[in-house]
Parts: sequence; structure tokens; C-alpha cells
Amino acid sequence: MPEVRMGPRPLSRARSLVVLCLTLVLTAGCAQVVDGTGTAGSAADAKLGVIGVTDSDFDRVTQNALADVTAFWKQQYPRIANGKALPPLTGGLYSVDGLQLLATGQVPSEVAKEECVQKQPKFIVDNGAYCRLDDSIIWDRSPEHLLPQLQKKYGDLLVALIFAHEFGHAISQRRGVFDRNLPTIDTESQADCAAGAFAATLLKGQAPHFRGMQNQFDRALEGFLNARDSTPADPSDISHGNGFDRLSAIAEGIDKGATYCYSSGYFDRTFTERPFATDADLAQNGNEPLQQVLDASPSNADGTGGGGLQPDLTRFWKAAAKSINKSWTDVRIAEAAHPKCGATSTSEFGYCPDDNTVYYSSAFARTAYYSLPDIAIDQQTGNVRLLVNQPADFALGTLFAVGWGLAVRHQLFKRSLDDRAALLAAACYTGAYAKDINVEGNNSRPFTLSPPDLDEASSAMLTLVGSNQAFGARGTTGLDRIQAFVKGYGGGLSVC
Repeated sequence: MPEVRMGPRPLSRARSLVVLCLTLVLTAGCAQVVDGTGTAGSAADAKLGVIGVTDSDFDRVTQNALADVTAFWKQQYPRIANGKALPPLTGGLYSVDGLQLLATGQVPSEVAKEECVQKQPKFIVDNGAYCRLDDSIIWDRSPEHLLPQLQKKYGDLLVALIFAHEFGHAISQRRGVFDRNLPTIDTESQADCAAGAFAATLLKGQAPHFRGMQNQFDRALEGFLNARDSTPADPSDISHGNGFDRLSAIAEGIDKGATYCYSSGYFDRTFTERPFATDADLAQNGNEPLQQVLDASPSNADGTGGGGLQPDLTRFWKAAAKSINKSWTDVRIAEAAHPKCGATSTSEFGYCPDDNTVYYSSAFARTAYYSLPDIAIDQQTGNVRLLVNQPADFALGTLFAVGWGLAVRHQLFKRSLDDRAALLAAACYTGAYAKDINVEGNNSRPFTLSPPDLDEASSAMLTLVGSNQAFGARGTTGLDRIQAFVKGYGGGLSVC
């Protein structure tokens, strides 16, 4: 049978360049940190002496983020640096209007001394950046450009995550990591881990300028996923990691803390970002048609028949059951307006143990298939449109995989299906299955993932899986489900 691949259409190279600068960005704090207590907004806004600063909301939130991240690292840095204090930035902080820069072709005089801008003025458009040349931080505040648009859609916590990532680069610089000439993806992942370590304190309500905002964290993760790399054209383009690589590093930073992110063994890790394996897959944008995803019949050698997902789920779980001396009854799928045993009154997707069937409504299946966020950038003005409803066949495929995971709970272990433990176990099983079919290059497997599919799965875990139209949250957050998915992907079925 021909190889079946699933994935979204690739992003433009312009998008990739934007994210390159976005994620190479920040550094550890300088200037004065204003401490505060209480609920969100109760801490006095930080004033950090930013050159070119305005009273814009983005500049305000960015300074608050830098202040809280700096305070975090003042506490954590001695733990990774043999007791040494955190060295402050030796360069300045800079805010730039990228739209004005494009219109005039000139950098404002007060900003022109920043060395990265001196070298390549337009690099800052639609970006924020940590500049190693002079140990400075600079960002584009133009309201219609990338970072303010991401803030507008995904909230202030995304700004905190972005600059926590950038602070991670400053820590790497201070620890001599860049002197090791590591692949870019290694240092980017380390900075994502650092963002996760900071996020753990944020989630505990310990970030003064963001207290009381923990319930908005899933939105920030969605925004971080939308700041992912595009699928690289070839291995030399691999830089920051796809969305799954980046969220995995954040999840590990949350779980294991800053000392893990900067430990000697951090770079002993495997990344999943890779180019498309075939021109045909690229030409199809990696996506099976919606009806193929919903066709549970096997795919044929001539390309007819079903998409191959459901038969492959059966293959995987039949083998897993056999390995523990248990039998497996094949799960069916059926179209229905509502499952017979939906998690909520509005459910349109769910697994029913009584007849061992995953039910879906055609309308929600279509919603799930067209669910991936994306970004479009006007190359003349730098203005950004945040796209929605982009094709994502493995987002829908992930819902089916979770349904099969609940069937595992029921068939093999006779465990609960309607609580937090059930949904997290199913997410973990889905991660283990995704690892099994995420195979690079030409191979004899009948069904494998396209390079961007793990981003689609991550998006589904954050939004679709816990929605009332699907399985319901059952006391989980998007972060909980991502962590379970990452756990299964990394450790296999035995850890679920």
C-alpha cells in the first residue's frame, strides 16, 4: 500500500524568518524591578528605562514580563552557576515601531546604536530579539505587527512566555552555551525549557504582574504553538523546533525546573521537526481529504479506499493487547448527531463502551479538521493577520486516537471512562501511538505522520479534546493534556 501521511500545509518562508528572530530573542534582566503583590494588575507597572518606549499596552506588558522574569532568575541563577549572582544586561532595552521603520527606511536615532539594528535594520520588523553583539533586547511594538497581534488574541501571558524564552537565551549566553557551537534547535529548546521553568512560578501565582491570571495559561500555550516554525525545506533549515518540540520543552521546564534546563544532560534529546519526505506529500500540503479521515476502510495501493487511520489504530492496539496476553475487539466508528453516551449534553464526539463505537457528527468532524491557527504577514507593511480554521487532518485524527484510548481503558483494564484519570490516560496513549507512527523518510509502514502532524495533535490536545463538543475537560486543563501526550510520546505505553 502507498504510504499515507497526514499534516497541514506548510507555512511561508517569510513566516519562518519571523519566528527565527522571535525565538532568538530575549535576555536576562537589567534596570529596576518593581515588586508587587495581590491579584492581576495590582503590582505597579515596571519602569525599566526602555529606549524608545511608549505608553502602549504592549510596551507596558513587555516591561512587566521582563521585570518578573528577571526577578525569577535572580533567585534561580545562583543554583545553576555555583552560587554566582545573575549578571545584568550590559546593553539596553529598545522598543521600535517596525511599521515606521519600513515606511521611512530609517531607524530612530535613539535606537540606532543597538548593534543588531546597525548591522541589519529591518531584522526587527515583526520580531523581538536578544542581540548577542551588545547584550541588548529589542522588539517591534507596532500594533498591527506580530507580537502585539499575538498578545491581542492570546493574552498577556503569551508575552510573558515569549520574554521568558528570551531570558533563557541570556542565561545560555552567561553560561557559555553558545560557545559550544550547538545546533540552533538545541539552544532554542533550552530557552523554551527556561520559559517553562518560569511558567511554573507563574502558575503558582508567584509572578507579581501576572497574579490571578493562571486560568489564561492555556491561551498562552495556544499562542506559543502559533509561533511555531514552518516545516523546514531541508534539514539545514531546522531551527527552533515545531510546535510539539517547543511545547514539550515548556512542559519539561514546568515539571523539572530551571536546574534541569541547564543541566549537562539537557541536550541528550530527540527532536521531531523535519522536512517533508516526498514532493508528493509537500504538494498535497500533507493533508488527507476530510472524507478519507472519516473512511474507516483500509487504504488501497492505488490510492482508493479509506485514509488508513482507523485500521492503523486497530493494528497498534491489537499488538499492544497481545503483548500483555489480552484480546482486543476492534472499535467501530459511526456518524451520529450526538454519541449515545456523550460526556456532555452538547457532545458531538465520543466513545461508547456498550457498543464499542466512536461516534462523531459530520459538523464537528469538519470543525476539527479545519481547526489549526496560522499567521500571514504582509511583506510590504509587516502587518499580520492571524488565520483560523486551517486544514489539520491529524487534529481530527487525534480525536479518534483519544477515542481508541478510552476503549483501551474499558477493554483491557476495566477502568473508569468519565473522569480526569481516563482522559489523561487516553491522551498519554495517543502520545505513545503518535510516536509509533512518526517515522522519517521512506519506509514500509502503511501509515505514518507528516512532519507537521504533531503540531496538529498538540493543537487538538489544547483545544478540541477537552471541549464540550468532544470529550469534555473532566477536570483537566490544556496543559494537563499536553503533558500527558508528551509523557506518552516520550515514554511509551508503560508510562501511561
